[in-house]
Amino acid sequence: MKSQQLLALSKAQDTIGGNSNSDVIDKFAFATDGNATDVGDMTEGRTGAAASASTTHGYASCGDNYPGGGARARNVIDKFAFASDGNATDVGDLTAIKHTTTGQSGGGNGYVWGGWGPPYLNVIEKFPFSTDANGTDVGDLTQGRREAAGQSSE
Repeated sequence: MKSQQLLALSKAQDTIGGNSNSDVIDKFAFATDGNATDVGDMTEGRTGAAASASTTHGYASCGDNYPGGGARARNVIDKFAFASDGNATDVGDLTAIKHTTTGQSGGGNGYVWGGWGPPYLNVIEKFPFSTDANGTDVGDLTQGRREAAGQSSE
């Protein structure tokens, strides 16, 4: 569904300030200007997650949960539908816990790369959109990176 965008986390990449977590899934239309609406919740509140999308679902991977101010990185892959409002479900795990990763989509797969473990990570992982599954390590970046911007082309 190209007419709508779902934001998995209203506080992605910790750019709004502070170390609060959000589990909100917001929806807004591409076709018209207007405010977002809260349509569901992620499996848990977190920040610094990677986003990717198929034509039917959005995905948020990894991230950091700050319970009581202490950082706890995640390896979860959350999935939520574009066609209906509702909560996300945990559909798989990446190979390691990490946060401030970058997400992209291509070739029927979601990709998550880089991030912080610690240390800075250089791993490229992919997971299929066609079935709920864990991520697999498919390569390495030339150096470890985090909080990067990702673009996709198809």
